[in-house]
Amino acid sequence: MMKKVIFEPLKIRRLSEIVETHIRDLILDGEIKAGERLPTEKGLCEQFGVSSVTAREALKGLEVLGLIEKRKGKGGGIFVSQIKSESVKIPIYSFLNSKKAALIHLAETRMILEPVAVKMATSRITPNEIKHLEKNILECKQKLKKAGQTFSEKDFFDIEEKNVEFHRLIAEATHNPVLAFTIDYVCDFLFFYKKKTLIPNIEFSKRTVDEHSKIIVQLKIGNADGAEKEMVMHLKNVEKHFEKQKT
Repeated sequence: MMKKVIFEPLKIRRLSEIVETHIRDLILDGEIKAGERLPTEKGLCEQFGVSSVTAREALKGLEVLGLIEKRKGKGGGIFVSQIKSESVKIPIYSFLNSKKAALIHLAETRMILEPVAVKMATSRITPNEIKHLEKNILECKQKLKKAGQTFSEKDFFDIEEKNVEFHRLIAEATHNPVLAFTIDYVCDFLFFYKKKTLIPNIEFSKRTVDEHSKIIVQLKIGNADGAEKEMVMHLKNVEKHFEKQKT
């Protein structure tokens, strides 16, 4: 008796997807660079041997991905865009939201990534990057001083935005674009959750800024282990504050 084999239906890709993927790969591989002009819609039809509808759909897909832009007027046309992190983050947000990513997942991810990042940054950070971190701390302290007893919700989240930026600056100081981008979108999610859950608390803001200052001290003297230790303590304290607010 012949063994019954069950075949799954083949997924046939639309022509527009094939055209879109081909152009996308050329852009991402650097064969077509940012600012370069692509052929017109008619030109793409001729080169790929497809209909105008197919070419239009392919271009629409590339535009949604943020890989191309259409310019009107004199000198207009279809151009390769400068790839921006925001255009890459949007599908990541959608994916993580569909997986019900929660604050605990962010906390776990940060504890894995950020102590390593600050340790790595210790030997790579430039004097200019140190200045940016110090400026961040100074601005936070000035906002805290100015707010005084009238500490508002706006004051709190203005400082929180700077606090999140502090972690982005450290990530950038690793000079590792993959790590920096990963921490960048984790920070975006973190700020989103902070705005949803945190209650304005001036003591929390002061403590966070103080802990960030301690991290900078270790970075300036080149103490990788010390910077890592301060980062771990800081992340644990932030997580404790979130947990305390739940009760």
